[in-house]
Amino acid sequence: MSDGTAMDSLRRVQIFGGLNDQELLKIANLCEIWRVATGHVVFSEGEDGDRLFIIHEGSVRVTIQTTTPDGKPTQGTINMLYAGQSFGELVLLDGNTRSATVVAASSSVLLAIKEREFSLLCEANPRIGYRVMRNLASDLAYKLRSSNLLLRGNIRWKHNELAARPR
Repeated sequence: MSDGTAMDSLRRVQIFGGLNDQELLKIANLCEIWRVATGHVVFSEGEDGDRLFIIHEGSVRVTIQTTTPDGKPTQGTINMLYAGQSFGELVLLDGNTRSATVVAASSSVLLAIKEREFSLLCEANPRIGYRVMRNLASDLAYKLRSSNLLLRGNIRWKHNELAARPR
């Protein structure tokens, strides 16, 4: 894959919005190419993470560990992601363990960027770091608002429920 092809993928990714071609080329130079088959587990919930991923071709399923109504553990799909989208971005912010499992839903080509290398690039190029962190903050704010709306839709308040609670 050429740098130009990697740059085409990077241009489509929201977290790299506002970066110029020179800046995108610096990021493209950090990319490792991962070719994964359908069903390949890219990473699992609870694992340590050290890479951000961009989908160049294909699709992935994002799942979390949950339980069925009878208490059996299961994987629940929370999102499907496609070419031009990214995942694993939280590694750039907090370095905590992975919050979900990501599995290739089709044969896929992923661009992987190591967090440490990206951090060094941002230290040497503060404009890149600022743009990416601002875009990440915007994306996280959107996801938080969406989650809040979903939670509100799932909460059922009964008439006088609060008044009936013992104090």
